[in-house]
Amino acid sequence: MTRPGPAPLIEQIVAHHRAGRRREALDACRHLLLVERRADVMALAGKLAMELGQVAAAAEHYAAAVACEPDFAEAQYNLGNALMTLGRSEEAVSAYRRATALRRDLLPAHANLGNALYALGRYDEAVVSHRQAVRLAPDAAQAHRNLGIALHEAGDLDGSIACHRRAVALKPDWPQAWQSLANGVMERGDWRAAVEACDAWLRLVPANVEALGLKAVALAELGDGAGARRLVDFERFVQVLEFAAPPDGFADIAAFNAALARHALEHPTLHLPPAADPRYHCASLRITEEFLAEPKGPAAAFERMIEAAVDGYIRGFAQRDPAHPFLVDPPRRWRLTSWAAVLDGQGNLNPHVHYAGYVSGVYYPRIPQPIGAPGEGQAGWFEFGGGPERFPCTTVPPTRTIQPRDGMMLLFPSYFYHRTVPFRAAEPRVSIAFDAVPIA
Repeated sequence: MTRPGPAPLIEQIVAHHRAGRRREALDACRHLLLVERRADVMALAGKLAMELGQVAAAAEHYAAAVACEPDFAEAQYNLGNALMTLGRSEEAVSAYRRATALRRDLLPAHANLGNALYALGRYDEAVVSHRQAVRLAPDAAQAHRNLGIALHEAGDLDGSIACHRRAVALKPDWPQAWQSLANGVMERGDWRAAVEACDAWLRLVPANVEALGLKAVALAELGDGAGARRLVDFERFVQVLEFAAPPDGFADIAAFNAALARHALEHPTLHLPPAADPRYHCASLRITEEFLAEPKGPAAAFERMIEAAVDGYIRGFAQRDPAHPFLVDPPRRWRLTSWAAVLDGQGNLNPHVHYAGYVSGVYYPRIPQPIGAPGEGQAGWFEFGGGPERFPCTTVPPTRTIQPRDGMMLLFPSYFYHRTVPFRAAEPRVSIAFDAVPIA
């Protein structure tokens, strides 16, 4: 059986590609490559494979293209993209460097080279690449924001803030640019500029969790205690539930808590996050991936508990309150995500918010002694208020501490900064956190 010649195959590729039939177009590319080695067809095969999610195959096609035609800058660039997606950052850097050497005006290659270097922790080199991207596209807000992020990690906070200011000037309707500026001026301690940035951010994304949390900290630092307390009204928005009756299928609440704690401690995904992970707090903290994933075991009953509690919490604020950003548009639909946290022997969870949620919460199936014992003070308690240590705060913020007990659930807005007060204990402290994530 004879294979079709190049011309009919090229016609097939063009027809399939124009019709959006990626898989058929990719097959036609591969048939043509058996007949004729062409770098442009190899690159097109790489593009189609990427669009089909076949990233390893895409990398092979792009590598073949640059082997066939070493000065093919766009293929070198796309090879870098495929390698980055595969987590092969060092190799991606080499591909991007080759692309920028071949085409000094290839803006995406400079930008992605900077991103790859940043991912490797090579911040000074990332700055160089992003500066070149800014020179090539001085009116591109993304280029200025990328440079600002790299400058921040390279230790140039003032330069970073200047880049973010330029980004918001170029694209004032871009929430991520305001996010970067707000965080930068918060680290500088420019509280008034932080409030202004957060307000601009909130006009674009009402009730944004991070913006509300930052604004509350900045207001407290400006001396506007009333404004800060209005946003983080502990009495109004923190709900404490204590469960005395067990879910169906358990003899008592102690048996349920024991099963839930055992499920957390034996969870196959329980791990210590790497220090670079935003979920990392200290070396004694292990967390799970999705706690409500199958096989659920006692987490199935726990999920029903959370659903009922969150539903009741949101229904309690059923009337919209346009004067308060948390209540202006409560979600009509939401989904749960949950993870267990195990602190072994001692712990210190730094102040943080839950960026994805609307309502967040925590349940305690096992609180070890001596937490709550006489003479221990508030060690191991749950504390609302404060802010990240990277901000140069000097004002004592409004706080509320709650002593956790077995069978207790706390519900609160996801933008409330919270932490665990440092403690020491002879056995693990198990808690299960969760978020109600709005569904558009």
